[in-house]
Amino acid sequence: MSPLQLTANLDDAAIERLYRATRDVLNEWTDRLRTETGSGFPEKVTAFREGMAVHGRYREPCPECGSPVQRIRYAENEVNYCARCQTGGRVFADRSLSRLLRDDWPRSLDEWEERLRD
Repeated sequence: MSPLQLTANLDDAAIERLYRATRDVLNEWTDRLRTETGSGFPEKVTAFREGMAVHGRYREPCPECGSPVQRIRYAENEVNYCARCQTGGRVFADRSLSRLLRDDWPRSLDEWEERLRD
């Protein structure tokens, strides 16, 4: 699912998938953190943890398909996503680099990879 998809545009099946995926991931990470810390409090509190699928993994390979993780920056916020798994290969523009590059901004992951090879 695209990280920019509005929940108002989701059908019932997509909402159910999103709900289940969210619940499963939260349960998995709660269990991981409890195992890691035992009865104590986590010493290193961070949003970026080893083992996360794409969060904080810009340019690293997606664990599902191996494509480089993409990033959208807006003000002080950042979203990481896999263009191949989540957006059908479409690379989203951000407000900084894409404005600078304008027409040279790659529109797909294939176009992005082709430019990296050149």
